Amino acid sequence: MKKQLIVIVIVFAMLAAFTGTAVAALLASGSATLVSVVFVTGKGPVYTFEVSGKYSKADLEGVLQVDGGASFDLHCTQVDSSTVKCTSSKKAAGQNVTLSWGGAVFSASVPVAPAESCYSIWDWEFAFPPTTWVNFGTHCQPRPARDGDSIDWYNQAWGDTYTYVFMEGSPACNFLALQSQDESAFYFPAC
Repeated sequence: MKKQLIVIVIVFAMLAAFTGTAVAALLASGSATLVSVVFVTGKGPVYTFEVSGKYSKADLEGVLQVDGGASFDLHCTQVDSSTVKCTSSKKAAGQNVTLSWGGAVFSASVPVAPAESCYSIWDWEFAFPPTTWVNFGTHCQPRPARDGDSIDWYNQAWGDTYTYVFMEGSPACNFLALQSQDESAFYFPAC
């Protein structure tokens, strides 16, 4: 009987210790509330949480499950003492999803990706003296370009970042004998 009593006391002590540890761990993590889900062009869905408590790196690892579909990694960062931001695959756009991180589960609707407008980036050929325009790549943005808009873009062929200006039609480069290029595009503004 003494042995049974000792075993029961040990089991209760272990249960109390385990429960106390589980509660302490849960309280150390704090709480989280999903406050917004937006789609950021070029980045994808961004989930913002209001939190209390400090979350470890392991707590910030998560998973996103698309309703009736695939699952994706959820990448979370504690921005400050009251905010955690997470990102996931762009493939979650326009879907109902379930997010899991920090021991909590959240449901959300991810907005559709905004329509993007894409334009060719033209520059003169790498050879000197240049005689033709070359399409070096594409730039996509959330709104249609307007004459005079500019971007900074890394041109791999030239090995540097340059400012390209959107122009309706080919620019006039009086000092270069370049063929005309009729496509609306971003051009290197040295003309």
